[in-house]
Amino acid sequence: MLTKNQIKLIRSLSLKKNRQKHGLFIVEGEKLVNEVLSSDWEVEGIYATKEWLGENATIISNNDLSRISSLKTPNKVVAVVKIKKGTLDINSNTVLALDGIKDPGNLGTIIRLADWFGVEDIICSNDCVDYLNPKVVQSSMGSFTRVNLNYTSLMDAFKKYSDYKLLMTVLNGTPLSEMTNADKKIVVMGSESKGISNKILELTSDKITIPKSKSSKAESLNVSVAAAIILSAI
Repeated sequence: MLTKNQIKLIRSLSLKKNRQKHGLFIVEGEKLVNEVLSSDWEVEGIYATKEWLGENATIISNNDLSRISSLKTPNKVVAVVKIKKGTLDINSNTVLALDGIKDPGNLGTIIRLADWFGVEDIICSNDCVDYLNPKVVQSSMGSFTRVNLNYTSLMDAFKKYSDYKLLMTVLNGTPLSEMTNADKKIVVMGSESKGISNKILELTSDKITIPKSKSSKAESLNVSVAAAIILSAI
């Protein structure tokens, strides 16, 4: 049985300030909890109904599961996981840099895409949505356990890794098929509404574009869709 204090704590982790205060976040559902258990992330506690087949769980009622879950349809188990302390340490030759991405679903999808295409590192500007937000965790489908994310000043990150070529995604750049590739590159993608900030765009870089049909009247692509196309091309 869950105590009132446990319920209050777990529910509070839906907010970033409480995740930071307690150093904890939540993962929900059988698949995602099993992903975490098979990773190097440290689990603080597991709360599950009797239908869950895993071990080391506190068995709770369906009613209590609903009280601590952020999902409309709770799925058997909620895990409380300790937050890792990240360090800006790039290990891969292709890196994603995200400038002001606000939508949790988009960030989660981009993390999943990075995992699919073998991109190990994502650098996020400090104003990006928190990747441990429950909606981001859900949409990443467990890929957050395999991709290294860091939040920092993009300007500082680019200075630290000045040996990487910057590829800025813009509307009027060099078509992907014509771009000059590089062994070490950072692909920079901007927010859904504003794109890459002017300060970042002023840096020396290659500007790249996903060409659209001459008959198209679409103004832009969703950032996660654009990420899929670009990562597939490079």
